[in-house]
Amino acid sequence: MKKDYKKLAADILELVGGKENVTFVMNCATRLRFTLKDINKPQTAKIKKLKGVIDVIVQNGQYQVCIGPDVIDVMKEVNKLGNFNQTHEEEKPKQNPADAFFGVVSGIFTPIVPILMAAGMVGALLTVLDLAKILPATSPTYYVWNLIKETGFYFLPVYVAYTSAKKLDANPFLAMLLGALLLHPQLNNFTSLNVKNLSFFGIGIRNVTYSSTILPIIVSVWLLHYVEKGLTKVCPQTIRAFTVPMLSTMIVAPVMLIVIGPAASYVADYMAKFILFLGNNFGFVAVGIIAALTPIMIATGTHSFAFPVIVTTLASLHYEALIVPAMLAENLAMGGAAFAVGMRSKDKDVKAQANAATISACLGISEPAMYGINLPRKNPFYATIAASGIGGMVAGLLGVKYYAIASASFVGLPANIGNGEVMGVVYALITIAVSFASAFVITNLLSAKETVIEEEKEVSNEPKAIFAPVKGQLIPLTDVNDPTFASGAMGKGAAIIPSEGIITSPINGKIVTIFNTKHAIGLVDENGVEVLIHVGLDTVQLNGKYFELLNEVGNEVKVGDPIVKFDLEKIKAEGYDVVTSVIITNTNDYLDVISEEAKPIAAADKLLTVF
Repeated sequence: MKKDYKKLAADILELVGGKENVTFVMNCATRLRFTLKDINKPQTAKIKKLKGVIDVIVQNGQYQVCIGPDVIDVMKEVNKLGNFNQTHEEEKPKQNPADAFFGVVSGIFTPIVPILMAAGMVGALLTVLDLAKILPATSPTYYVWNLIKETGFYFLPVYVAYTSAKKLDANPFLAMLLGALLLHPQLNNFTSLNVKNLSFFGIGIRNVTYSSTILPIIVSVWLLHYVEKGLTKVCPQTIRAFTVPMLSTMIVAPVMLIVIGPAASYVADYMAKFILFLGNNFGFVAVGIIAALTPIMIATGTHSFAFPVIVTTLASLHYEALIVPAMLAENLAMGGAAFAVGMRSKDKDVKAQANAATISACLGISEPAMYGINLPRKNPFYATIAASGIGGMVAGLLGVKYYAIASASFVGLPANIGNGEVMGVVYALITIAVSFASAFVITNLLSAKETVIEEEKEVSNEPKAIFAPVKGQLIPLTDVNDPTFASGAMGKGAAIIPSEGIITSPINGKIVTIFNTKHAIGLVDENGVEVLIHVGLDTVQLNGKYFELLNEVGNEVKVGDPIVKFDLEKIKAEGYDVVTSVIITNTNDYLDVISEEAKPIAAADKLLTVF
């Protein structure tokens, strides 16, 4: 059942005496920490009875409401309700830039997967029907069904606008307005103005086609978020309802059309020159480089130069041996990576989506595989880039040529026949096989540390060992001078009084959380055991002082790998208890958690057994 964080936050805020009684509020790894004007005003007994509250502790002048792992979500709602202008930044999990980027990408594209799948598979089916002479492309029925494919991809900026707004916290309907503006027919057809070039207060607006693009609208929605936020603060409340939407779009739209949108077009111009330079100077390697760059160019919308270059080359040489062969490698690599995702996944929906995207990519429509499967999952996208490069070099070595404009896929094989050279089809098929197989293998290699992509991990009946993260004296968790930890409300575990200041990994698994104050680390082992390491009591108030990160969120770790270094003596000198708790936060998923007997213990010695 979904937890109602908003109601819990409202109840807590009311029972601590209302927002008028709150001077300051923040959160640590497990609890809300209130500084109150009147610390005797809260109705503690009622707060303790709230569903979702573990305990209440009044300590060091703070009124602490213990929530557990959901504290960040509750803190968000408390801050919204109380308008304290104090976020949970102190405890926001750190992410490396790549993980943050792919997290945003996943949030944007996952909701529109059905659109991509519908458009892609309709397009693939129509291609097959046309080839089989069952439904020719000149048929009115074909035309009607083809509108589904065209609409699915043409209006991509509108769909992405909505999901971007949801992810980036902007108004989704204003975002869709901006997306639709990019596709407005009069944006590229303003002859009624009797001018050659569109401008805004004398600043020229480049004529760019935005259909099927994604990057311009994502960046524009990101800007919209900040513009809306700023205007909400400065506009009087009585007129805010219409001034914020009006001014937001009036500000963002010109910036989008003058700067953000054309940026990719300018990059594409230089990319065209770069591609021609590669082709003239690097031989078969050029095809590999272009193929490796193609997934990135498509994702960023900088591939618009390709078609004019292809047409010009065909007109002058009567064949094209650079861009289309590179695209062939990219399409099939995209399909191979998606196929690997489908093979590894035990989620029936993901498997079906991946397999459908594979078919679509093999028939020349790679968007479902790109946006719906590979890009949001990071590793398959990396694999696509590498495999595209490999397949492209093979195409370059074999001299794959296209003698007509055709789909860079199985469908376009007839275009590889020129001057009666049927071997052109064989060379294209070799490129297809190498690209697809390379992507499949590389995706599996990059994902080897993941038990199975999208798999719901099975709980093993075998005991699981958790090892000590720090050297010191092992004591029972019940001896920790903090009722939340000692009571086992957070989960079962053990505690160590450290004798040295370095925290190492107690498991083979992944770091999922490092709080900004660096005193608390969350990990998940390869069996799904969730481990919280909490250094000291109330050390959140040090705000990271005396702590140094040695590792990052998202990294895979082995037992004994260093994660955080801390100055033990200086923390003790500041008056803090340095006892370090090691807690299994998903204790309820297991039969029992048994600690070793109290004794001196070294880092990486066995600490807990999870049954």
